[in-house]
Amino acid sequence: MSLFKKNINSIIMVHLVVGLFIAFVYLTPTHFEFLMWNVFLALLPLDFALIAISSRLKVTQLSFSILWLLFFPNTMYMITDFIHLQYISTALDVRYQYFNYSVLAAGIFIGVFLGILSLELMMHRFLKKKGPWPSLITLGIVSWLSSFGIYLGRFLRLNSWDVFTNFDMVVYYMKTSISRHMFAFVGLFALAQFAILVAYHYGGRLLVHLAQQEQEEANRAANDQGSEISEN
Repeated sequence: MSLFKKNINSIIMVHLVVGLFIAFVYLTPTHFEFLMWNVFLALLPLDFALIAISSRLKVTQLSFSILWLLFFPNTMYMITDFIHLQYISTALDVRYQYFNYSVLAAGIFIGVFLGILSLELMMHRFLKKKGPWPSLITLGIVSWLSSFGIYLGRFLRLNSWDVFTNFDMVVYYMKTSISRHMFAFVGLFALAQFAILVAYHYGGRLLVHLAQQEQEEANRAANDQGSEISEN
């Protein structure tokens, strides 16, 4: 569990932001009380990922990896929450709508970011030395599975925990959900997710490479300065 000790401040900060957002929605008159529950569900995959990558026990890693995969669709599901704009009007020239847009967008972006962060943690732990292709394939598979999970949740109103509480119903709905509508939604949403995940993944790698380059330049500068001092 050294991961938690080394990154405790970052972990606390993420949970603090989520807690403050939930408290804000609870205490403020909005049309989006559902965001409290949705953002909380989006936080669970991050916690499951942290446990999975920090544990040394294979059974714990496997158990929480499965839980992570089951609950990951709850994060990208929040993109579909933009559907609730229809209940508040879409007129940005009404000043009160600025508040509604801000609250809804903040909740959606927080939820999606938590999901992407959890996926990056899992890939960094289990695909760190596998090269670019396994990462791209993983992003594609996760995008498709997540999109199918979103379809089951948005249109068939299934939840992640139904796998444990009503498994037969989940299997039945999965079989009966096969249709052109399902394939169209899952396909388009998988492409959208894949684009988002790839952009984040390689954008994050760019930042890491820049940080490594700056560190190498600082080390070279320190070594050069040390050499000059020793020569003098």
